[in-house]
Amino acid sequence: MPTTNRKKQKQGRDTAVQGTNDSSVVSKVSAAAQGYFHDIFLQHFVCKVVRRAPLINRGYYVRWRAVDHCIRRFFQVTENCPKRQILSLGAGFDSLYFRLHADEALVRAVVFEVDFPDVARRKTALINSNITLKGMLDAHLPCPGPVHVSSGQYHLLGLDVREESQVVEALDAAGLDWAAPTLILSEVVLTYMETQWSDVVISWAAKLLPQSLFVMYEQIHPDDPFGRIMQDHFLKLNSTLHALRQYPDTAAQRRRFLDKGWEQCVCLDMNDFYLGLVPEEERCRVEVLEPFDEYEVRLLKCGDHFTMRQVTGTT
Repeated sequence: MPTTNRKKQKQGRDTAVQGTNDSSVVSKVSAAAQGYFHDIFLQHFVCKVVRRAPLINRGYYVRWRAVDHCIRRFFQVTENCPKRQILSLGAGFDSLYFRLHADEALVRAVVFEVDFPDVARRKTALINSNITLKGMLDAHLPCPGPVHVSSGQYHLLGLDVREESQVVEALDAAGLDWAAPTLILSEVVLTYMETQWSDVVISWAAKLLPQSLFVMYEQIHPDDPFGRIMQDHFLKLNSTLHALRQYPDTAAQRRRFLDKGWEQCVCLDMNDFYLGLVPEEERCRVEVLEPFDEYEVRLLKCGDHFTMRQVTGTT
């Protein structure tokens, strides 16, 4: 295939993947609007609020709750550290910084976000045009190169995370401390890359950030009924889930990270998380928010999982 055609195909796939951000943030806004979780900042990143089906709302609630659990736990175990960092890969229109800032949770902490340049530009425009969001940033610092937003505790970079040298250079310029405790966050991001590239990201993160925790939320179980439907859905969107076949379950994902230089790895599917780490009182609250009778489908859907990796020293 001619190089030009391959380049056009890659650009088309990248554009399609960027489109999944728009769908995801609409779903998060829907779940928040129905009371599944509290986030008043997400609404500023959508044109209008669209109500999703209860199954979608509950799925996004469990996803939000799992990631939030990991972030809060990270802040707990690093509370005595002079500096903490969050590095969000493929952050999209996530409102994480604004939510944590409002909760006064960013004590001695800085948030770095990396996403495609077009996504970063759009997010920057939304932030700058919104008095609420812009008012939550410190005095703006100079924005060199791909850095679109730079303030005391928040930096937004427009880069392809597959380009290791460019990402490292830009994070250096933005002030990332490679030795500080860092939570690396990837919510359904690496799976859109061909595994040769996503594996490289996992490897360089382990190598360059020796005091870090990697939190990843992705799909597993490609061959169960929901897994097949899920794959067909993303294939139609030109956003293939590449990691799903090579790393089909939590055991494979665990081996993957250990093989790529991470010292410890814990994997939970969302059913285990929901039943084991969400208090019963909270589960009861969620169960009555909307009429719901798709419990078997939800069990399959919650085969999605988040993974937690911790490194205690240079590997």
